[in-house]
Amino acid sequence: MPIIDGCDMMKNKGNEKMAFLIFSFCLIITILISGCTTFNANSLENAPVATAATVTAETPVPAPPQSTQSENTKPSVSWKDFYPEHDEQTKQRLIGEAKDEIIRLFPDIDRTTLNGNWVEHSRINDNNNLEEIGRPHINFENVEYTSGESRSFVIKVDPELMRVVYYSPYGGTYNHAVLSYREAKAKAIDFIKKAQGEDSIVDDPDAYMVDSDSYGISGRPIVGVTYRKKDRGVIYQYNSVSVEYDMSRDRVERYFDNRANPDLLSGLTTLSPEPDITFDEAIQMFEDLIPKSYDLDELALEYTEIEPDYLIWWDCDSIVYADDPHSIPLIWYARYSDEETRQEALKTGNRLYKGIFRIDAHTGEIYDATYGDPRSGFISLV
Repeated sequence: MPIIDGCDMMKNKGNEKMAFLIFSFCLIITILISGCTTFNANSLENAPVATAATVTAETPVPAPPQSTQSENTKPSVSWKDFYPEHDEQTKQRLIGEAKDEIIRLFPDIDRTTLNGNWVEHSRINDNNNLEEIGRPHINFENVEYTSGESRSFVIKVDPELMRVVYYSPYGGTYNHAVLSYREAKAKAIDFIKKAQGEDSIVDDPDAYMVDSDSYGISGRPIVGVTYRKKDRGVIYQYNSVSVEYDMSRDRVERYFDNRANPDLLSGLTTLSPEPDITFDEAIQMFEDLIPKSYDLDELALEYTEIEPDYLIWWDCDSIVYADDPHSIPLIWYARYSDEETRQEALKTGNRLYKGIFRIDAHTGEIYDATYGDPRSGFISLV
């Protein structure tokens, strides 16, 4: 979810990704700081992307350990089952259908500016020139409106589900609100229903909703609504839908549908939701990594949730869209503070933290552990 007041996102190719990261950091920092990659009960700004803001550089995601894969839990599905290869003629047909879907949701968009580009499962990240994997999609850059909007937008469409999964402007400036919070929230929910139809997450009994008011926090006249998905009572880190509604323009500002194909997701969620390792044991594993030069008694570490709970399904793209399917890991995920950062928080009012950890709740494998400061950067302990 991209963008900050006064920030002008560059319009060159791949910039929407940078916009997304910057927005995640600035808008979600309170949640990352109160929990990155997270939403607390009051914040949309904690969208599933926030994780990248928790550390100066996101630690590469390792494949889940083979020990989690028994014959009963090894996935029988792959992303390839849902995203077949297409010849060029079929791709062009799907791009045309994607344009129709965009116009259905945003009828004032200038169709002549919809120049779709097919993005494969494996691609090069324009920001760091590294290979990455994710869902295949159709990318539309520099999309313009016929009237009522002077900014350009980035839109992405899933070609198999034929649904918009990303919609965001390159930049944003805002005026005074003309809608109430309640009115804007209702319109945001109505938009999700319109975008998703009968498959709307709004009506999903395994999803729950959180909303946030950026107006009261940062002065942005934005209402955020996010629906998060659970499986057997455990939340997914990324499987969510979020929308920002602009109370000054009376229109959708940003929209992100991060849901994977439901059959793919359920087919990869094969492990038990009951952890074999307790949270206290995970904390001990993490603290064993801290250099002996630090006195744990003096540090007085305290742990808080990043997501609404410490226990989550870690459904990142490198797992969900892996060529060699593995079960989505069940992990303990937390951030922590020490006495120094808590004292500084009391003086400044800014909620600070020293780092995060991700530990497999079944095997004890440590995927991620950082120590440092959100202003000067973090170091990896693994």
